[in-house]
Amino acid sequence: MLREIFDLERAWREGPDPGESDEYEQIYAAAFLLFLIGDPADSPRLYEAKFRTGDMDLGIGFDTQAIFGAGRRETLQWLLDNGYTDEHAHLSEWLSQGEGPKIEDWATHVRQYFYSATGVLLLDPL
Repeated sequence: MLREIFDLERAWREGPDPGESDEYEQIYAAAFLLFLIGDPADSPRLYEAKFRTGDMDLGIGFDTQAIFGAGRRETLQWLLDNGYTDEHAHLSEWLSQGEGPKIEDWATHVRQYFYSATGVLLLDPL
């Protein structure tokens, strides 16, 4: 279900009428939840959203770290084993350059951003 939500959010963002400009964080929350599940099979879906999207905000605002929920080594190995050689090469290079915050630091920040003090996920904070 979470994959479907992510895909619907992406389709909505890339569609002809993306709605209000303040309705942008849902896809980032869905990506973070996929990250927490840690299934490397989600990495191509997340990679597509970041690097092959028609949405400039996703290309810029979607954090590459979200792709590595299964871990660096596990994600890269899964991509290689499943024929995603271009994605493997690009992400390997990205990791070697040390761009952005470390994945662990990023996850801590995003968790704090999306969760309130009571532990409730804030999809649409007031």
